[in-house]
Parts: sequence; C-alpha cells; structure tokens
Amino acid sequence: MTKPKRRQWSRIVTRSLPESLQICKEHAQATRNMSVPRIADRTGVSTDMLYKYLGSGDMPSSLLIPFMAATGKEYPLQYMAHSLDKLLIDMPTGKKPSMPTLNHLNQFANQVIGMVMQLEEGGGNAQHVADQLVLLMQDLAYHKLEAEKLDDPQQPLI
Repeated sequence: MTKPKRRQWSRIVTRSLPESLQICKEHAQATRNMSVPRIADRTGVSTDMLYKYLGSGDMPSSLLIPFMAATGKEYPLQYMAHSLDKLLIDMPTGKKPSMPTLNHLNQFANQVIGMVMQLEEGGGNAQHVADQLVLLMQDLAYHKLEAEKLDDPQQPLI
C-alpha cells in the first residue's frame, strides 16, 4: 500500500475567496488538529456563522486576520494580492538560510523552469505554470530581502 502524498501547503494557489477560506480550514485541520468549532472560537464567531462564511466566501474583512491567524495560512490575503497582480512576500527575519531551505528552493526553481520548458513545447497547464512562477518569484524576493537584511542588520523598522 502506498503512502498518501503530503500536501505542499506553500505551493497552493487559490482561485477564489471561498476556496481560499476552505483551504485555510483544511490546513488548520491537517496541521494544527483544529476543528471548525475551535477555529470559530479563535476567530470570534459562532460555528454556524463560520460555516456560513466558508460556504459563501462572504467573510467580513474584520474577521480575516483572526481567521488567518487561527488557521496558520494567509490564502485569502494571497488570493486578493494575486488578483491585483501583486506579490506577497514574508518579512525577512535576518537569519542565514539553511542548506535544506536552499536545496528546496533550488529544486522548486528547477521544477518551475521545467514546467516553463514543457509549456514552450506545447504541453502543460499555462495557468498552473503562471501560478508556480509567481510563487517562485515570491520565494526569490524573500531571499533577496533576507540577504539585504544580513548585510545591514541595524536597519530600522518602518
């Protein structure tokens, strides 16, 4: 019997607000062992209201931050940024990247370049390739900011 493939949460790109809310919920259930009632409690709404928001995708903006904090993922924010042709980049921490992190980035970059090459040859899904390119650009921009912060660690926060 083969083991089920682990979901790569950092490589998911959502196509709608309802989907982004659902994926956040799934992430919290899979990685944080959180039930919908626990997510609702941490978001400050009833379980019934959270189910309504998840079904309709019509969550008030004032609840998005507590919801994303409770679930541990920012898919709604990522969806909104990508809808406006913007990149979403984590704040740099000023830590040197580890070898496993750099190896993972290298593997992902090679995988995405392979997807682009396959697309050029007439194969592949153009939207999926575009999504993966955006994720790669975000990863590279983050590492650029990390490198700059390492060079100037005393830079004041704005």
